[in-house]
Amino acid sequence: MKVSQYMSQPVLSIAPKTDFHVAYELMVSRGIHHLPVVDGDKLLGIVGERDLLLAAAHFGPAVVPVEEIMRSPVVTVSASATIAQAARLLVLRRVGSLPVLNRNKAMVGIITETDMFKLTAGMLHPRPAPAGSPRKSASRGATGRKKPARKAATRKK
Repeated sequence: MKVSQYMSQPVLSIAPKTDFHVAYELMVSRGIHHLPVVDGDKLLGIVGERDLLLAAAHFGPAVVPVEEIMRSPVVTVSASATIAQAARLLVLRRVGSLPVLNRNKAMVGIITETDMFKLTAGMLHPRPAPAGSPRKSASRGATGRKKPARKAATRKK
């Protein structure tokens, strides 16, 4: 099981200059708990709901950009990593989410500890591969090699 099969995509992200109050309202309205902070295609940091609640307690109504609150560097995972590898990263690095990067280091998704719980409970299922992506043919086995064709049964008369 690969991370790419279970990650959420597309990823909702925010700019570094976004006020933390706006970021928090976005989280509440979308029912999410983590927001990657990006500048164009570059992942700069990440903020969690807890980070924003602590900021509210500390800064009150002041306008403070998320770049002053975000955690950086960001713990990420490869889209080709296994779910077990992602779960270990979440536990060992004590984070609640992992932005998912492709081979070009572009963010293509996010996987969270909630996703891991849902997967364990049988509540999260693999997403179908996007159109145009390579898939294993039904005539190929687990090795990826083509299975030999079966001979048609013939009756002797």
